[in-house]
Amino acid sequence: MTEFGADELATAAGISVALVRSYQSKGLLPAPRHIGRRAVYGDHHLERLRRIGELKVRGHSLRSIVEQLDPDAPSRPDVTAERLKLRDVAERSRIPVQMLRSWEASGLLRPRRDQGEAVYDERDVRAVRGILLLIGTGIPFEQFLAVAEHQLDITDDLANGAVGLFDSHVAPRLAPGDDDARANSLQVMADTIGELAGYVVSRRVLERGGEAVAD
Repeated sequence: MTEFGADELATAAGISVALVRSYQSKGLLPAPRHIGRRAVYGDHHLERLRRIGELKVRGHSLRSIVEQLDPDAPSRPDVTAERLKLRDVAERSRIPVQMLRSWEASGLLRPRRDQGEAVYDERDVRAVRGILLLIGTGIPFEQFLAVAEHQLDITDDLANGAVGLFDSHVAPRLAPGDDDARANSLQVMADTIGELAGYVVSRRVLERGGEAVAD
């Protein structure tokens, strides 16, 4: 069995040591065994990282990856708890920071805001990889952006409507001043609407594509 130090494992997997440790802290990667003070990883750790990488490239979230690799795991990683900088997104996606800034300016990349500071997490990394995947199919970026701009306008309307419904029907049921409860409830609503919107768009694209083939 091959033995790796943390840096050797990261190099073999094509990721950073920080990402190895992040996966380990979230329960995605089993803990290493220790020889004295040295943490030792094995082939199964490398295979696990490669499998995680494959699933991430396909667009799976960390929560989805855990569910597939460890269906009986009692807990799921909270990707929204991550606080990444733009350079972290660049490192994980292997896209220059300057390009990410241009995508952010166009509205394709939308970080969270915390006291005026841009905060990123794994969802931003997945979004960047999704853009790359579409471009990799041969779609010209300028034409993709033209379609995306229309979609972003629709998304803004959807978001405004969702927040209006939340403030009218959900917020009044929460304890006054309980910011954590509001944030958690809003997150649940945002995730649910996001999944539903993604589902509808995905199905519609496949339907329209099938209609085009039939024609």
